[in-house]
Amino acid sequence: MTSTSTALATLIRSELVHQETVTRYAPARRFASLFTEASPADSFYFLDSGLVKIFKRGEDGKEIILRIVAPGEIFGEQALAGEDARRLSAEILQEGLIYVIPKATFLAFCDAHPGAWRLVSEILGTRLRELEKKVELLCLQDVEYRILYYLGELAASLGHRTDGSSEYAIPLSQSELASLIGATRETTSTTLNALARRGLVRLGRRMLIVSSIENVRGAASERSARAANGTA
Repeated sequence: MTSTSTALATLIRSELVHQETVTRYAPARRFASLFTEASPADSFYFLDSGLVKIFKRGEDGKEIILRIVAPGEIFGEQALAGEDARRLSAEILQEGLIYVIPKATFLAFCDAHPGAWRLVSEILGTRLRELEKKVELLCLQDVEYRILYYLGELAASLGHRTDGSSEYAIPLSQSELASLIGATRETTSTTLNALARRGLVRLGRRMLIVSSIENVRGAASERSARAANGTA
């Protein structure tokens, strides 16, 4: 989590979540839907613990995960856009605690704490850059590079060190990773198995264990260099 997100989370935990209009949702169970496309964009959410996926699902049932929300982050920010309905969906990936904040309550809170608006704008700017990067990866990089890139990013943001080693455990299934990188489950599984044979990742039940952040990021750089030289 960035220093900006940490600062906003501290402010929200100390003051906002205790207001009467804020609803405490716990335990937020895995697979529970928080909002869907076309549902009213009338509230914000604060994730205190657990994981949430923000995604878009097509008419054929296929979905792409646009972002995974980590503890200490706000989401549902489309309520700021002035639109009546949401364009995306949100679902629990890992059980946790969520606060549902009415739009009017959130706006009043930010107005009372002018510094909060700066923090929110910086967070939204970061998310815009993340979406731009996602489009770049989908258009310009192959599946192996996208997997390596996201393994490095997820290990750094969501991963947990295992037994004091350099390994990081990421609590995602192969299907969820496939939805995040924009590839089929089959192609993702085949590529992950190839990376496992190289010692870069171990595969568990709803768990991806990265040998080290440096290793996967190094492998991603090598993959990109080979593609640029036409030797991938």
